[in-house]
Amino acid sequence: MASPAVTDTALALLDDRLRNLTYLLHGTTAPPPPTPAPTASARLRTLERALHALAARSPAAADVLALQKAHPALFPPPTTTTAPPPPSSAAALVLAHAPLYTTLSHHLTQLHATPLPDPTGAAKLVDLHARVARAAQKQAQQARDVAALRARSARVVEAWYEAGVLGMGAQWADWEERVREGEILCRRREARRKREEVGEV
Repeated sequence: MASPAVTDTALALLDDRLRNLTYLLHGTTAPPPPTPAPTASARLRTLERALHALAARSPAAADVLALQKAHPALFPPPTTTTAPPPPSSAAALVLAHAPLYTTLSHHLTQLHATPLPDPTGAAKLVDLHARVARAAQKQAQQARDVAALRARSARVVEAWYEAGVLGMGAQWADWEERVREGEILCRRREARRKREEVGEV
C-alpha cells in the first residue's frame, strides 16, 4: 500500500496534468476546489468529476476517453522514472556532445551576425503588385480581343471562300454550260443553212 506522501504526490501530479490539459484545450485552468478534500478517495472523486466536466466541454477529450475505454492497450501506463545518472556519466555525455554544442553555437553566432536584407527591394515589389495586377488584366483582355478577331477572321475567310471561290466556280460552270449550248445551236443553224444551200443548187 502506498504511503500518504506518495498518494498526495500522485494526486497533486494528476491535478497539475488536469489543469494543464484544461489550459491547452480552453485557455483557462481548472478552478481549484474550494477546500482541500479530506481524504485521497474524495480528492480522486473530485478529479474524476473535473475530468468528466472537461470531456463534456471538449469533444476531443471525450473522444480520447472513449478510445481509451474501448482500446486500453493503446494507452499503456507510464513507465517508472529512472534515477538520474551519476555526475560522471552526465559529464561524459556532455563532453561527448561538446562538438555539437560548439557547432550549434557557431551557427547561432553567424545567424545573429548576418545582416538583414535591404527591405527596399521588397517594398518596391509590394508597390509594383497593383501595376502587375493591372498588366495581367490588360493582357487577359488583349488575349480575349485576339481570340475574337481570330474568330471574325475565320468567318470572313469562310464567307469569301463560299462566295468567291465556290460561287465563282458555280458561275463559271453556268457560263460554260451556256457557251456549250450556244455552240450547239450555232452548229445546228450552220448545218441547216448548208442543207438549204445544197437544196437550192
